[in-house]
Amino acid sequence: MLKNNTKKTGFVSLIGRPSSGKSTLINAICGYKISIVSDHPQTTQFIVRGIYNDKESQIIFIDTPGYHHFDSNLNRGLSNLAIRTLNDGDLILYLVDISRNFGNEEKDIIKQLKLLDKNIIIVFNKIDLNSSNQEAIKTEIKSRLNPKIVIEISAKTKENVDELIGILKQNLDIGPLYYPDDYVTDQSIPFRIQELVREKVFINTKNELPHSTYVDIESLNVKEKRITANAIIYIERESQKGMIIGNKGKMIKKIGEQARAELKEIFERDVNLFLRVKVHYKWRRENKFLKKKFNLV
Repeated sequence: MLKNNTKKTGFVSLIGRPSSGKSTLINAICGYKISIVSDHPQTTQFIVRGIYNDKESQIIFIDTPGYHHFDSNLNRGLSNLAIRTLNDGDLILYLVDISRNFGNEEKDIIKQLKLLDKNIIIVFNKIDLNSSNQEAIKTEIKSRLNPKIVIEISAKTKENVDELIGILKQNLDIGPLYYPDDYVTDQSIPFRIQELVREKVFINTKNELPHSTYVDIESLNVKEKRITANAIIYIERESQKGMIIGNKGKMIKKIGEQARAELKEIFERDVNLFLRVKVHYKWRRENKFLKKKFNLV
């Protein structure tokens, strides 16, 4: 057994199209809810770190927004953020949803990966779906990128995830611990609360509304046995307020109840969560705000 100061350690950056399963994979590896997930594409809007620890290793996974061609200032900025973050990893996991056809987003990701002097591991995800086009997309990507390491997994069912961890260990060097070995993430309490609330908005609302929202923590009181938080759900138009609040407040109550229950499990203490809805008119077009809120350039 290796000593704590002689573990395999390092950073692993993830890249992939929206809904390729990056957040699901990090949650599966770390064993905790690190990144929020939903059926909507482009759920991840921030750089999120999940920390995997065992007796031989400490691996820090860097989850990034999905790379895509959606036409808005926010989405272009998030795709650029995903590319910039690749340089932060000692290894790169290129996650491919093999249930989808090869497209222009894959072409752009491969073009960016070819510019990097990094060890790249291609992870073909969603093998549990048995889609008819999976051989075609696997062949196309391998012919364009010529990878040294390829693995097929299901992040959802965790098939071959242990094998993936083994591959990562083989390709990382002995190094120092970057975090205490009981850490699973470096996220702050306010960040985790606002992200859980945003996830519940994604899950419970439809179409464009989730992408028109962001969440801020207005006030926070953290005690040993209880956390009290006041959060604001921002939307772009006055007409969207009713969708979040719902008939007689049923929707916002449901969002709050779901977030509160999951936060209680995460923080292992009672959570008092109070939600309000405000309008921030066309916030996705405000470049100055986007740069500050989402660390975009």
